[in-house]
Amino acid sequence: MLDFLAHIESANNARLDDYAPFVIDGCAVGLIHHTNVVRLNEQGLALDVQENAYHWDYDGDCQTRSAYLNDIILSLATEGFVPGWRGEQYALSRDFYAPPKALIERASMPIFGACGYGVHVNGLTKKQGKTHLWIAKRADDKPTDPGKLDQIAAGGIPHGIDVFANMQKECDEEASIPLSLSETATAVSMSSYFYAVENGIRADQLFNYDLWLPESFIPHNQDGEVASFDCLPLEEVMELVSRTDQFKFNANIVLIDLFIRHGLITPEHQQYEQICAQLNHREAILCARFPVFTKK
Repeated sequence: MLDFLAHIESANNARLDDYAPFVIDGCAVGLIHHTNVVRLNEQGLALDVQENAYHWDYDGDCQTRSAYLNDIILSLATEGFVPGWRGEQYALSRDFYAPPKALIERASMPIFGACGYGVHVNGLTKKQGKTHLWIAKRADDKPTDPGKLDQIAAGGIPHGIDVFANMQKECDEEASIPLSLSETATAVSMSSYFYAVENGIRADQLFNYDLWLPESFIPHNQDGEVASFDCLPLEEVMELVSRTDQFKFNANIVLIDLFIRHGLITPEHQQYEQICAQLNHREAILCARFPVFTKK
């Protein structure tokens, strides 16, 4: 049997018992690992434990909170605890459209367990009547998952840019897809996961798009983040996902969703019910395990 559930479980490797909600001004914005609390306290982030959550009640607005937190983050970076500095501001907020409680450096998001939003684009095309998928091989100098296979375009969403615009930006930078093509992309689903990393947790949400490309289109990378592209039959991609670890962990999640939507994983698969239930379970898990997340 082709095993897809293993990839979903691998992307959800975090033990949530090791974390507690991070609450700013009454709003749950993340999950802090218990071992990070001492480190943050030493840097001047005074966290008050209330109802199994870490509360930070700082007298200030988003701008002043951001400045305070970023001083802490810069100090942690000098200690090597914030690898892969990006120079992009991400929001600490309850959901994508909620006003941010603070803005912080993207690379520090796992420390606070904040939701990092991103876009993933499935670049589809038809060759000899068969559906093919464009696959990107990540550059070897990428700060995360170097050399792994990925979607034709994917990337995080910095604060202040909307989802569709960010999707088009990534298409242009990573694959030279013109706006006239990327504007035809269709939002198809969302994916989520709780992935433990060395300095915390990636508790992310992905906006997934399908983009049908002309058979004649050949992607070219512009930002140095992609080493090469390949175009494979969708069934061959499915075999790679089910039998190898060649794809980036969250690319696997997006691809499994694609296989279901294109009828390659069906209810006849013994893991179908579990797979479907776990592809986007972030909100349900947060609200069930940590009641503070039900207060918006």
